[in-house]
Amino acid sequence: MDVLSRYFPTFFLKDSIIPGHAIIEGTLRSNAGNEYLVRLHVPADLPNSVPIIEIVSPVLRDRFGHSLVDLGTSYPMHLLKPENGVVRICHYSASHWSPNITFSKVLLKIRAWIEAYEGHLDSGYAIDHYLPHMEA
Repeated sequence: MDVLSRYFPTFFLKDSIIPGHAIIEGTLRSNAGNEYLVRLHVPADLPNSVPIIEIVSPVLRDRFGHSLVDLGTSYPMHLLKPENGVVRICHYSASHWSPNITFSKVLLKIRAWIEAYEGHLDSGYAIDHYLPHMEA
């Protein structure tokens, strides 16, 4: 958490009494000044599994006003199947996950996703227009 708090000072560990249900939560600000509340679910078998990343707020909509939650899983938008009405971001596939990938690196990818999302809002292009599907 020391490296994470150094580079992402708004993020903190939320206590959980249920093993495997720890959450790291904080805000990321886009270049345009918009804030996004991001939730990182810490896997029970850390560091062996990909953490789940959710954008909790604001409610995300595409350029045309449709909820990103309603898109469900979307390869062009880098979205996983949402749960509980919250957008989940695809940042690493399980086949490309490595135990040496840090939460800081994951959050850097989410920060890039946010910029691509805002690009989508301006242009209408899908997020994969801005972000290639990365293996690492």
